[in-house]
Amino acid sequence: METLKNYLENMFLNLPNTPEVRKAKNELLQMMEDKYTELKAEGRAENEVIGIVISEFGNLDELAEELGIKTYVEEEMAPDQMLSLEETKDFLKDTVKRSYLIALGVMFCILSPVPVIFLDAIVINEKSDFALAKASMIGAILMFLIIAIGVAFFIFAGTMKQKWQQIERNTVGIDFNVTAYTKKQFESVRGSHALCLSLGCMLCILSFIPAFIIDTIFPTDFWYECSGAFLFILVAVGVYLIVFTSNRNKGYQALFALNARGTMGNTHVPESAKEVEYINETVRSVMNVYWQTVTCIYLCVSFLTFNWEITWIIWPVAAVIQSILKTNFQKL
Repeated sequence: METLKNYLENMFLNLPNTPEVRKAKNELLQMMEDKYTELKAEGRAENEVIGIVISEFGNLDELAEELGIKTYVEEEMAPDQMLSLEETKDFLKDTVKRSYLIALGVMFCILSPVPVIFLDAIVINEKSDFALAKASMIGAILMFLIIAIGVAFFIFAGTMKQKWQQIERNTVGIDFNVTAYTKKQFESVRGSHALCLSLGCMLCILSFIPAFIIDTIFPTDFWYECSGAFLFILVAVGVYLIVFTSNRNKGYQALFALNARGTMGNTHVPESAKEVEYINETVRSVMNVYWQTVTCIYLCVSFLTFNWEITWIIWPVAAVIQSILKTNFQKL
């Protein structure tokens, strides 16, 4: 019977989620169940029963007028190509790899000033101009080398994304079985997603603490100079966690988005996985880079004022602003 229910879900997948369609779906399900029970009572084999039920009730074009949904069936915009389960698995694997690459690229870019800071701290007491210049030169070379590695990660991630342009452009669809598999995988990573976001935000907010402790306990020139490096390290790790889990989540959202909003297929998408749509183009553009911008503002303000014990308030304020924007500009 489960096979018949899955078949029914696929029949109605691209129809609009209206009272008429929902009623027709329930009526057809009841007819299929009655026929299934009748044939099973005759002692027929499971495969034979399923084949008979599908042949009798499996053509929605023939049943549309009887069910009162002829107009909806005629207007159905089904995708030309459906994503297979194997392709879906490959896409999710590539999404995880791309998420790692993008997160590593961001982390390397944030870590790029660390060699400069450490080398300057090592030669802080050197009186030789040559030693200072040499340290600065090596630090600059290492900084640009680390940035180059980070950019290479971005480029590699970009080439992997091109393979799945049909998903990004919503030119393919997914059936009920693929949606169910995607939903199961999404639920399995929800805990790690929340953990990564929490740890990432916590590390960014508390990134000043190691520098503060070092400056207090080891008030020497060397430790004072290199203490800032530990701030960059904590921020880099925190942002890595945020970027990785956010990009991995976008992969699931891209798959779920193939079930068009307002269709019966979209009812199977978890609410937490539905990508927020905004009615205003400007707001949509802002929200695409919202938390990256908040992180940048937090670090800039904190570095300029050194009021780390106060600037953390930026995070809860940003969360409130995001909630207000969603409430007022979200497409319902």
